[in-house]
Amino acid sequence: SFAAALAAAAPGCLLLDCDPCGGGIDVLLGIEAVPGARWSGLRVDGGHLQPALLERGLPRWGDVPVLAADVDPPPDAVAQVVAAARTAGDVVLDLPRAPAAARSGALELCELCVLVVVAEVRALAAACAVRPGDGVALGVVVRRGAIAPGEAARAVGAALLGVLPGPALTRPPRATARVAAGVWDGLG
Repeated sequence: SFAAALAAAAPGCLLLDCDPCGGGIDVLLGIEAVPGARWSGLRVDGGHLQPALLERGLPRWGDVPVLAADVDPPPDAVAQVVAAARTAGDVVLDLPRAPAAARSGALELCELCVLVVVAEVRALAAACAVRPGDGVALGVVVRRGAIAPGEAARAVGAALLGVLPGPALTRPPRATARVAAGVWDGLG
């Protein structure tokens, strides 16, 4: 969701979802029924991709054209789409956490990689595990937690770009707790 907010904050920005296991950024944004190409319907195959046609062929979330990942996008296609989109404006890529060919290739195209992390020990360890290697500028947006935001950024080894409120839930809602108890009861 931060990638979408980032794209919305830059006029003329294109949002590329490169995470096939993320459920689709179009679904997150509520535009899954809006007509337009997703990665599965985009054919680049090394040909010339016209930026204006690309932008017109994508569903929009407000003013933001969105290319959602409904399949694992091929790294060469990601590079081609980014190159075409950059001629028209900025590009925000929502990358998968897990190592993947598209992630590695896309990171090489990024001017800045932004990790959103909760300021908790476990989340910081996870952020360190997925942080890109040297050669990619890295910044963090920290969700408040038990650790001070500056300390959290230092733990990840990145510049602190901003601070967000912490996760609202400290324990599961009652309905979730009742369902969880029912699952255990069903196993017993």
